Amino acid sequence: MMKKIDSAIRFKPAKRLECFIARDGVYAASQSGTDAAIARDGVYAASQSGVPNSDALIKEAQELRFRVFAKEMGAKLKTESEGLDYDEVDSYCDHLIVYDNVNKKIVGYTRLLNQDQAELLGRFYSQSEFDLGRILTLPGRFLEIGRTCVDPDYRGSAVLTTLWSALVQYALEGQFNYLLGCASITPGPSGFAIDAVYRNIDAKNIAPSSLQVKPNIPIPHKLRCNRDESGIPPLLKAYFRFGAMVCGEPYWDEDFNCMDLFMLLPLDQLQERYSKHYMRNYISKDGVYVASQSGTGATISKDGVYVASQSGTGAAIARDAKIKAETKHGNDY
Repeated sequence: MMKKIDSAIRFKPAKRLECFIARDGVYAASQSGTDAAIARDGVYAASQSGVPNSDALIKEAQELRFRVFAKEMGAKLKTESEGLDYDEVDSYCDHLIVYDNVNKKIVGYTRLLNQDQAELLGRFYSQSEFDLGRILTLPGRFLEIGRTCVDPDYRGSAVLTTLWSALVQYALEGQFNYLLGCASITPGPSGFAIDAVYRNIDAKNIAPSSLQVKPNIPIPHKLRCNRDESGIPPLLKAYFRFGAMVCGEPYWDEDFNCMDLFMLLPLDQLQERYSKHYMRNYISKDGVYVASQSGTGATISKDGVYVASQSGTGAAIARDAKIKAETKHGNDY
């Protein structure tokens, strides 16, 4: 039986940017002022918000990934003939999507591979690039993020902030201890300026030797240069502002035409101001993050299902690995 929302609960119209989690044909959507989209027991109840179903969302996200990584960055993809970027990892992941309700399109994306999903897959994606032996012996739970991208027409807007807001909420509600993943830097005309890039990284963002990893394929010497012609991309700057650490030398991703830096972010070290910014409406109660009475959007956990609060704004419905991701507007990175 589908659990329905009390019809007396009212919601404001959808915000322009909202986040969704898509996974294996089921996704948890935020309320749009009409019927709720509910993910429960593998059943998807369609909302009346005009948002595509989960399979369509994932395919559209893979199209965005293709435009960014193949068309813009020059990645050589095995799926190029399909106009999509996908691999075997996709079917194990949760896909975090930022959706523009006005233009009806996906404008931001990252995929999330949690520890349980990685065990089913047999590895984290990062393990195809780095030896993570030292990292994975750390006590706690890991959440890997990857394939993060923003529609070129929306860069400099609130999309990246919206994406990070939902990501932080997902990580905290899932009680993960570490975020891990790869941050990519494309080469300049002269090549990869590894030494120059690393000189521009603050010492607090360099991991201690005990957490250094080794790339499976280092950057070839012939592709290295001295002058930094690319700079540090916004995603990597966002990692640093959260307090993430670069763990060793980069990996040469020949197919994606970039160097990948392995990043590790202990969630208990989130810089206080960012934790407060992204989770300011949430408090922890019995291991579950619930909304404070701040007059903004909220969810509550009941019988394993997230149901909407009566706060007057959109809330999402989720169960198990499907989460609610409410967006907040702010300055982009």
